[in-house]
Parts: sequence; structure tokens; C-alpha cells
Amino acid sequence: MYDDYNDFEDDQPVRRIKSNIKQQTLGKRILEDAQSYLDQISQGEHTFLINILRELAQQDEYFNVWADQLDQPVGSKVANDALNLMHFWQQIHAYEDVKAFNLLDVINSEDFQKDVLTAFDAMQIDEAHKALRRPVIVEAFKMYKLGCYAGCVPLLYAQLEGLLTDVLIQQGFLKQNGTKFVDVYKIVPGLKGNEIKSLWHKSKIAAELNPYFAELAAYKMDSSSNVTSTRHNILHGTDVSHFTQARSFILFIWLFSVVSFMSTVRA
Repeated sequence: MYDDYNDFEDDQPVRRIKSNIKQQTLGKRILEDAQSYLDQISQGEHTFLINILRELAQQDEYFNVWADQLDQPVGSKVANDALNLMHFWQQIHAYEDVKAFNLLDVINSEDFQKDVLTAFDAMQIDEAHKALRRPVIVEAFKMYKLGCYAGCVPLLYAQLEGLLTDVLIQQGFLKQNGTKFVDVYKIVPGLKGNEIKSLWHKSKIAAELNPYFAELAAYKMDSSSNVTSTRHNILHGTDVSHFTQARSFILFIWLFSVVSFMSTVRA
């Protein structure tokens, strides 16, 4: 169902990556366990889950995407980010009264933050830059807890792109030249001097590095996703309507999905 998580083989004339077997097993197990949990979930809990997601969709339409993904027949392929959401949904069992469970509060939990940072720490990227990036992610946790979503949302969008850049540089697919980034293998056509100009250029390169990158919602060139389609205007200051807890939550789930997979990548 999601065996492509292991698919590090492709026919591209570029250097393929290796996997960190221990971390790769952990990342795959999270998805497997989440899928198993979803397949065996009681009808009552499943209805409760879908109803909560539909309610939250009033705050951000992307929750309907998750609801649709998680409301498919057993055996259907479920998106990576939806399965990672299910991994953290299981915190509901810590509550005697499930009505007291607030899904958006999951980000403030020790388990969520530990899982994100553990996966981040396992990433193989430039150590000096990594040491600078880690406290930025911790700062995002703090802003979320304080309700500072106007700071949290752009920071998370930026980190999602920055992490991809770090990995592509580490793997030799991007080369930094001052403030510019060069497409080493000339994967993206039509670039002047092979200079990368956008996240979508990086996403195309990443999919050549490993096809599973195309399964990560944060890097899909999907104009039908409101989280993706509003990114540019949010970061350039023309969209000020999405600095919300709901959008921050979505981006945090994407952040975990990203670092969970990236922690498997080895030079």
C-alpha cells in the first residue's frame, strides 16, 4: 500500500541516495501502525474523527482533504500526511472524556515535539546549519502555544523549503553559490545558468533524487490544495487571512511528515 516508502531505486542518470536503515524502519513503522490503526478503528471512533475533521474544515479547507483520505474503503491508499495525522490522533486515548480532546492541541504535546525533533536530529545535513535550524523549529512550537500564528505560519512554510534545500545540498543535487542555488544535474529545463528560482524547482529535483518526495504534501505542485496555492501570497504579504491555528497545525503535520522521511536519507 505504501511500499514506495522503500523505493530508493529509479532509472534517472543521477546519483541515488542510500537509506538510514534504522531510521527508515522507524518512519515506515509509523505509517504501517497508523494504517493498521485506521483499518481497525471502531465505527464510533471513525465517525468522531471524520466529524472533527469536517468541523475543522470550517477553519481551513485542507481538513476536508484529510477527512476524504481517512474516509475511504479499507485497503485504499491513504496519503502520507493523513497517516501521520492518524499517528498523533491516537493521543485521544489518554482522555477519559474524548470530548475533552482537542486535536489542535496535539502540537503542544511532549510526544509530538519529541517525535519531530528526534526525526530532525537524525537528518544528515550540514551540522553547523542544522544547529542553527533546530532552535527555529523549537521557536515555532513556542509561537503555536502562545497563539502567535502570524509568526508561526510563515516560519513553518520557510522551514519546509529550507529543509528540502538542506537535503538537496547535502546529496549534491544543489550547489550553493553565494545567495544562488544551482541545479547540479540540470534536472529542471530552461533555467538561466541552471539557477533554481522556486520551491517547485526544488521539488522536481527532489523527485529525481527519490520518487517518494512526490508523496509528501509539502512538496506537491498541487494547485488544488489550498495550503499550497496560498503559500506564495502568504509569504509575499498579500494574503493575511490564513495566519490561523488551523493552518499552523496543518503545516506542523507536514513538518513531521517531511523530517520523518528525510531522516532516512543518507549520502
